[in-house]
Amino acid sequence: MIKIISGYSHSAGSTLALVNLCNEFNSRGYACIFYGPDSWHVDKCKSGMLVDFVPEAGDSIIVNDIPLLSISDLSNLNALLEKSDSKRLLKTLREITFKLLPSGKSRDYRLFLTLLNDDALPWSSVRLALFQKIHFASNALKKYACTSYPKFISPSFCNDLKKIEHKPTKIAGIIGSIKKHNNIVEAIEQALCDGMETVIIFGYMKDPVYYYDKIVPLTLSHPGKIKYAGFIDYRQKMYDAVSDVYFYANKPWSMVSQECAMTHTRFHTPGSLNADCRMTNDQIFEIWKNELSLSTGAA
Repeated sequence: MIKIISGYSHSAGSTLALVNLCNEFNSRGYACIFYGPDSWHVDKCKSGMLVDFVPEAGDSIIVNDIPLLSISDLSNLNALLEKSDSKRLLKTLREITFKLLPSGKSRDYRLFLTLLNDDALPWSSVRLALFQKIHFASNALKKYACTSYPKFISPSFCNDLKKIEHKPTKIAGIIGSIKKHNNIVEAIEQALCDGMETVIIFGYMKDPVYYYDKIVPLTLSHPGKIKYAGFIDYRQKMYDAVSDVYFYANKPWSMVSQECAMTHTRFHTPGSLNADCRMTNDQIFEIWKNELSLSTGAA
C-alpha cells in the first residue's frame, strides 16, 4: 500500500496537495491512505490520524515535514513531532543519531521524502540515507537540496475546475497562507492600485502576528474593501467569487496560475512561472507511477 505521512494536516495548500495525491492514487486503482496529526484532511480522502499509522511490509511511504532520523521513529511519530517543537532537543537528537544510528534502508518498506515548500524542515532534521528518493514539487525547489541524492520532480495535481459564464468584476483574490514570505501585503496594495473594488484574502492563518501587525492596518485604511475569508478547500467556489488573482509569493511552482487558467481568472504575479506547472494530471501521475515503480493496474 502507498501511505502518506505528514507533520501537519491543517487547512493549507500543501495539505491539499497531499489530499489530491492520495485521491489520484486511489482513483487510478492504487491503494493509498494519508495520515496526519490534524483532523482537517479526514473527510477529503482515504485517511487516518497520524497516531494510527503503522508501517507494514511492502509499503511505499511518502514522508512530508517529519524530522525522521531513524526507522524506529516511524513507530511513534506523534512523540517525534512533539520533540521537534524544542529546537534544543532536536539538535541533541540529530547529533546523537548521526553518530550512532546505521544508515541502511528498511528492507520491508520504502521511504520517499517529499518537499512541497521552501519553508519545510531543514535537511539536518532528516536522515537522507533512509529514503529511496527525494520528491520536489518543482524544479525551482531543487536549489534547497545540497545533495546529489536520487530525486525526481513532479508538480502537485490540479483540481478539476471550470469557468463560469458570468465572472464578477473588479474583485481580487489573494491566495496563500498568511505569512510574510507570501508577500500578502504587497499583493493587496497592488490590487488596490489596479482599481480592485474588493480584495478577498484566501489562506490559512500561519502567522497571526504578521496578520494583525501588517494586514489589519490596511483593512482600517480601506474600510469595507479588504476581507479575510480563510482557507477555502472548495477551489471552484473561490475562483467563482473573484475576477483577478494576485499571487506575490516567491513560488514559481505554485498551482494557482494553472487554476486561474482553467477558470479564466486573470492572474497577476511579479515573478516568472515554472513550466512544470503546466503538466496535465495524467502526465504527473506517470511520473509518480514510474518513480514509485508501481505495477500496471490496481495495486
